[in-house]
Amino acid sequence: MGGHSGNSLDQSEIRFLVERNADGILVVDEDGVVLFANPAAEQIFGRSPRSLVGSPIGVPVTAGETAEIAVHRPDGGHIEAEVRVVDTTWGHRPARLASLRDISARKAMEERLSHAAKMEAVGRLTAGIAHDFNNLLTVVLGNLDNAQRKRAVDEAAVSLALENAARGARRAAGLTEKLLAFARRKPLEPRIVDVNGLVSGMSDLLQRTLGEAIRVRTAPSPDLWPVDVDPTELEAAILNLSVNARDAMPSGGELWIETRNVQLALPRAANQLDLRPGAYVLVSVTDSGVGMAPEMLKQVFEPFFTTKGGRGTGLGLSQVYGFANQSGGSVVLRSDPGVGTTAQIYLPRADAGEPSPSSQEDAAVPEAPRRGRPGECILVVEDDDDVRSYAAGSLRDLGYQVHEAGDAASALEIIAREPAIELLFTDLGLPGGVDGKALSLQARSRRPDLGVLITTAYAASALIRDGRLEPGIDLLAKPFTVEALAARVRDVLDHSRRDAVDSRILVVEDEPLIRMVLAQTLAEMGCQVEEAATGGAALDRFTAVGETLSGAIVDLGLPDLNGDDVVRQMRLARPDLPVVLASGYTDSDLRQRWSSAPLVQILQKPYQPNDVRAALERLGVRVR
Repeated sequence: MGGHSGNSLDQSEIRFLVERNADGILVVDEDGVVLFANPAAEQIFGRSPRSLVGSPIGVPVTAGETAEIAVHRPDGGHIEAEVRVVDTTWGHRPARLASLRDISARKAMEERLSHAAKMEAVGRLTAGIAHDFNNLLTVVLGNLDNAQRKRAVDEAAVSLALENAARGARRAAGLTEKLLAFARRKPLEPRIVDVNGLVSGMSDLLQRTLGEAIRVRTAPSPDLWPVDVDPTELEAAILNLSVNARDAMPSGGELWIETRNVQLALPRAANQLDLRPGAYVLVSVTDSGVGMAPEMLKQVFEPFFTTKGGRGTGLGLSQVYGFANQSGGSVVLRSDPGVGTTAQIYLPRADAGEPSPSSQEDAAVPEAPRRGRPGECILVVEDDDDVRSYAAGSLRDLGYQVHEAGDAASALEIIAREPAIELLFTDLGLPGGVDGKALSLQARSRRPDLGVLITTAYAASALIRDGRLEPGIDLLAKPFTVEALAARVRDVLDHSRRDAVDSRILVVEDEPLIRMVLAQTLAEMGCQVEEAATGGAALDRFTAVGETLSGAIVDLGLPDLNGDDVVRQMRLARPDLPVVLASGYTDSDLRQRWSSAPLVQILQKPYQPNDVRAALERLGVRVR
């Protein structure tokens, strides 16, 4: 056994310590020639320990230091390694012991995390720009739309200018939509999709788009799993990848679109794709084009980066990246210069038995704006004065009564004093610390039957859960046209009425025929009806069901009690009870008596069903 001093180790001790060490360990002499290599070194260098001994391998680190180096292997690959060096002796001669640890996986993870952090930062910036831009576009597009609808028929030059301006604004709106898709702030409208059917349906479009010089081929996998994605966004992703492939094949070539099921069972394989282990549907788009260099491949998903020499926005692949990540999947590009490129979109398998609802029942926009019905009232809450003016003015043109507010506090005050409001149309981003979502929750705690429609330039995390809108959220994205606003408002109002709990109305009327007709009218409006022919019977019914009543219609001329007294006694228990007072006499004193009372309407006999509906709606009672 050779002698040693200080921190040096002799040969037998080194062998004992390192033979089974998981790290690769080398001992080299002063000239860098390997004197010893442990079995684990083979995993680092790709060569057996026996073949390493006697080979000159430089260890570019002085004793006592730690560094990261790239180790090139005989197969042409390389690994990232962390190396630590200490001085020692070997065979009574000075030597150095180098410990090498494979850190390739860690370095790859750090690079992915760094890239993800950079993309997230750019995404936040992107979303902020898109938010402000969409607010401006709402005003521009809205007023252009109004001008086009109201222009004189013979003003051809004005008409052409308006159409050109509107076309430019729509292109700008499309740009912000791509920005939001990249930033993962664009709410998806997912549903169960048969990817094979979607790809098959796109084949003719792709062939026409790419031209005759490129042959489009599809290879659908049989028994492909369903996915739960936004089909419009998936089509846009495939189209973007295909157009990029066309640009990489200027002299023509082939484009393959393949689908197959993939089971990522091993955590390591899933982590390399930034995915969780599980079942995925893989959509591959492969071209026979010029390919890309590795340094270019690292940048292709960054916004505004383009390989087209200044042509295009540089947002096509960014949009694909945002869509895939927001859908719970991933996108990977593999490319070899001179060979071609393959883009792979991984989408999570879905349970076909549980389709996801769309946030909009019908995406088609009718040709003519859908108008409001008499008495329908909307509260518009928007802090941008121009956007609020456009939205409120458009709704008034559509026949709605409109109240306006610039913040949540003002909106809640208006809701408290205006029971006729049926719909809250609010921007998501509001000043004062209460956003549109929080405002809607507070408003509905006071008025459970209130319809809510939220508008925003981008949904951010306030409305999006797992890449899609939260259940129960109705959204109108900015910028919006009058037609889109009219359609969404009408949908939400009609849907709210269908889903509303039936209003229960107490009818107090001594005339049997009038009571019967009134009960039938209310039933047709979707109301449950409680009937009483006398004041005493009315108070008995109120004692039994008063807490569940949505309102009461009380005739003043009852045989036993005055209608005023019946209402006053009911309101001792329910001060907030909406009441319609019916009378066959024109009595100015009656109106004076109840003029200061909240939630009271006077109905003059004889009245029509629409008069009853209007009186109840003015009181905030929901009817169909």
